[in-house]
Amino acid sequence: MRSVTAVAYARAGLLGNPSDIYGGRALAFTFRDFSASVTLEAAERVSVGVVGVESLRAVAAPGFAARVPGGAALLAAAIKRLTDHVPRVLDDACSRLRIDFASDIPRQVGLGGSSAIVVAALRALADWFGIALDASTLADLALAAETEELGITAGPMDRVVQAHEGFLHMDFRPPRSYRALDPSLLPPLFVAWDPRPGEDSGAVHDRVRPRWERGEPEVVAAVESLARMADEGLEALRRHDVTRFRRLVDESFEVRASVWEVRPRDRAMVTIGRRGGAAVKLCGSGGAVVGALRDEAEYAALAAAYREAGYDVLRPRIRA
Repeated sequence: MRSVTAVAYARAGLLGNPSDIYGGRALAFTFRDFSASVTLEAAERVSVGVVGVESLRAVAAPGFAARVPGGAALLAAAIKRLTDHVPRVLDDACSRLRIDFASDIPRQVGLGGSSAIVVAALRALADWFGIALDASTLADLALAAETEELGITAGPMDRVVQAHEGFLHMDFRPPRSYRALDPSLLPPLFVAWDPRPGEDSGAVHDRVRPRWERGEPEVVAAVESLARMADEGLEALRRHDVTRFRRLVDESFEVRASVWEVRPRDRAMVTIGRRGGAAVKLCGSGGAVVGALRDEAEYAALAAAYREAGYDVLRPRIRA
């Protein structure tokens, strides 16, 4: 039986996020410790996750994705955007298929778990139907799947870095530009997360988006400051100025916390890291943090402190 599997990796926002939602800039990386995989198999009847349907055309119908539960909604949204992009897929002889996913990315902790499922689904579908998708198109389709099909408030950063993979500087001002960077520029990093699922990222951003649209000075200034920090962080790394880079990581958390709500357990993760000598900020919308160490020797004691407090922690595996 024919089968295709594709993968996308967890991501951490290092500087700039969530200014990407508002046309800003960001530094982010994918890491291979966690991933989502999507598998397609030939089948007599089309199924999307646990949802069975009569045809792929039914999955691609307007509003279908928003009516199905959980991960099936993400898969259906990916199908809808791919079939809009390449309509011939709907009449393809291979359109009778089963599509499902698996993921070990911790849920709702701001590590890009939902976007990883969509990116992996689009990769698998493109492979199945013989469609060439460059990384930028893949990212655009993934973003549209979540924002337009499912109504989620989200920015392009997650999808761009997961589509390109590695360590990237991303400028979302028209015409947009993405630069792959050498991970060896980075100081020693760690990622810590709360094993208890947090709040959906879309809900977090929904509370701030209307304030941005009204032009509230506090929100506009915060977004501009976060975007500028992504550029300054890149320059600091190129100059091997780790002190400056670490200061920006800490400052970015304070700027974000001045506008976006920070849960007590998220703030506790930041505090634990800073007590251990690290510069720390949220990876995404909440539930996980990324920290920059002064040197490798700090990690063992810091990891022990996180685990004692009930959090999980690792050194991320970043590949160019």
